[in-house]
Amino acid sequence: MKVFIALFFCIFSHISYASCMLSDIKITSVKANFVDQCGVNKCSPHLQGVATLENNCPEAIGVQIKITSYDKSGAPVSTNELWPASIRNIPTGDYVFSLDQYLNYDPSITSFSVKPVAVNRWSN
Repeated sequence: MKVFIALFFCIFSHISYASCMLSDIKITSVKANFVDQCGVNKCSPHLQGVATLENNCPEAIGVQIKITSYDKSGAPVSTNELWPASIRNIPTGDYVFSLDQYLNYDPSITSFSVKPVAVNRWSN
């Protein structure tokens, strides 16, 4: 009986994870830019801002995002992948996260995009 119960929970948790797909995650807003807070001292500007992720999964899930910068011709300049909630699952609904420091400054950058690239159900 114990084996049956354990097997049931293993199958149920797999089905539950499978019910959440990357298409259930959307980036609904991004507000960020490169800022230079050094004043007269020489330093490179850094990315500062926030984005809102919408989790439409039926349960909390970990989300990996990719931020990519582009030059004026649309060619990629730099990219970075990150888990905005680290190894915590993001609850259903909106989740606001920081974009600070995730891209290095390059004067050729004219735009950037933020998109979800993977989901993972972290165990608690």
